[in-house]
Amino acid sequence: MATNFTSYNRINIGLALTIVFLLVYATNRIDNKHFETVQNALVTLHTDRIIAQDFIYKMNTIAYEKQLHYIDESHNNVHKNLNTDFYTLLEDFSNTKLTLKEATIFDELKIDFDKLILSEKKGLLNSTKKDAAINSLNTIKKDLINLSEIQISESKHLTSLAQKSLDTNNLISKFEIGFLILIGLLIQFTIFYRVKKSEKS
Repeated sequence: MATNFTSYNRINIGLALTIVFLLVYATNRIDNKHFETVQNALVTLHTDRIIAQDFIYKMNTIAYEKQLHYIDESHNNVHKNLNTDFYTLLEDFSNTKLTLKEATIFDELKIDFDKLILSEKKGLLNSTKKDAAINSLNTIKKDLINLSEIQISESKHLTSLAQKSLDTNNLISKFEIGFLILIGLLIQFTIFYRVKKSEKS
């Protein structure tokens, strides 16, 4: 009977250890998933938000420089150089990951900048044409402000997503520890209770 009890006891312990193994494996997979979520959020935050914000800042700086050159009536070559830099930044910005709303505003920005270039090609000799160009610049700056606000909003969203993933992972880890303790107590109970019962028999 002791032999039968030992076999039964081993089966119980084996099942308990199997459950523990499966639990550790499952939680490991979940941990990896949450780790990937956090990692992707951080990468996106840097490559598609922080860098994008830098592009916006540089484009905004060019817009202000052009406005100053309109007032000073600087040579057209200055505008050509600034325009080239602006187009380069537009190209760089287009390579970042854009939301639907962001893509719409970005398309408006490109259209508004093309209108500005047309105004410049017509010349800025009279006040009417200069005012039109300045109005175009103001529209461009509004587009850039809207894009900047999206970067802030998306950055908050990504940060929140990463934090939620970390919080969930932390909660699961606590459940895992609690479950492992419970399994350990059940194994001890099974061993000692059965041993005492076997000794009485």
